[in-house]
Amino acid sequence: MPGRTEPRTGREGGGERRLWLICTAWLLLNAISQGLVSGTADRDQAEQLLLSQSWQLGYGPQPPLYTYLVKLVFLVTGPALWPLLGLKVGLLSLLVAALLGVGRELAFSARQQLIAVSGLALIPQLIWESQRDLTHSVLATSVAALTLLQLLRLQRQPTATGYAGLGLLAAAGLLSKYSYGLFLASLVLAALSLPSFRRVLLRPRLILSLAIPAALVLPHLQWVVDHAPLSLGGLEKLELEGGLASRPRGLLSAAAAALAFLSPFWLAAVAVLWRSSSAGEEQPSAAIGGGRSQRARLLLRLPLCLAAVLLAFVLATGASRIKDRWYQPLLFYAPVSVAVLAGALDRRRQRALVAAAVVAATATSLLLPGRTVLAGLTGRNDSRTAPLLPLLAQVQREQGRPDWIVASGTFLGGNARQVFEATPVLTPKVTIAAGDGRHTGQDARVLVLVDPNHRAEELTTLLQTRFGRTLRAGELQPVSAPPLWGWGTPEAYTIRYAWIGAKQPE
Repeated sequence: MPGRTEPRTGREGGGERRLWLICTAWLLLNAISQGLVSGTADRDQAEQLLLSQSWQLGYGPQPPLYTYLVKLVFLVTGPALWPLLGLKVGLLSLLVAALLGVGRELAFSARQQLIAVSGLALIPQLIWESQRDLTHSVLATSVAALTLLQLLRLQRQPTATGYAGLGLLAAAGLLSKYSYGLFLASLVLAALSLPSFRRVLLRPRLILSLAIPAALVLPHLQWVVDHAPLSLGGLEKLELEGGLASRPRGLLSAAAAALAFLSPFWLAAVAVLWRSSSAGEEQPSAAIGGGRSQRARLLLRLPLCLAAVLLAFVLATGASRIKDRWYQPLLFYAPVSVAVLAGALDRRRQRALVAAAVVAATATSLLLPGRTVLAGLTGRNDSRTAPLLPLLAQVQREQGRPDWIVASGTFLGGNARQVFEATPVLTPKVTIAAGDGRHTGQDARVLVLVDPNHRAEELTTLLQTRFGRTLRAGELQPVSAPPLWGWGTPEAYTIRYAWIGAKQPE
């Protein structure tokens, strides 16, 4: 059938594997370096350490799939930082593999594949934030890339298994992050605009792609309805407004956020694609000619269809604030789209893009661990310099293990799980605990932990509700340690703790 292209194999396939292995090794190196400089879990990581204590249909304003993966990993490893770092490496490696697979479906040359992968290094949300502390966005982006790849494969070979696979990926994406729905809508819209993809999507087998996500996502949607205040709490970030005046602000915010997300990549892309005045250089349109034009045009129409979907979203909801980081599952394919156009252009400019990506990747490898080291040396406030693990280990050595831990915040509570692995941890916002039959009455031995940024009074309601107890004046004891990587005489980091319930050990 016209427009179909078989994936390339042989030496080019070997080159793709080497490129994937190089990227995976780089990601692994960055994870190891971050783990070596500090064992303290960052904010989002600490949240996952807490949420993964039990299975639930929902945990808050984000879908539950990432937390499910974390819990599965912790069943093998126990709660700790290094499994979280390893999971992140696996997801980002999967993203690279999916994009290479997309390039293979588009019959990319080795140079085009290199551009598609190198471009990721020029998008800070992908190369920096994803390795620093993001969670759900990373999973949603990897699933979105796999969804794009699956659609291309389905167009080449429309089997029942392929339709089922597309449905499973759609369900996984919707259970990863709600914004994936915007990507899926733009992908379907782009596909319906092209004859070869339209024929695939309008077949009776599409019912598999619709029924599977409906069945898998429905239980979570029911949870969302039953827990609306908790599950819809994230909508406040959109600053929804009812008046017509908010629509222009929302559209401007969406456009500015997209440009911010793609910076500095879009500058490099313009430099690569800018028409040269030298005679004989081919036009960008040559890169999408021939039998693969339908597939290439899908990649080029995706941003336009996304703009249409976002326009409808802003007009319908009145959202007046869109953040750049929300575009990660929506515009991850931008380097692939540039690679489609860059296939026949000047090699020197392509090499310049790759060189810029190498510089960005090198700087990232230095700064990911360096941010913690430099923060400690300069005395700046950075969560990963907090010496929580040694402080909590000291409390454990002196006082033993409690039946329960009540922490004043997610950051402190999540890190407490790394030290008190078998002890359920509660906070005012995360009251999930393992149902293992532990006592919750006044005979329960409870360790109360208070972060420097919180007040003990914030725990009053939780302590009274769960244990029928409260803290008395003077019960909290301080324990301090210098920040990690501090030098000279840095200000000590102090947490406070108290034991309530059963008598403390002598």
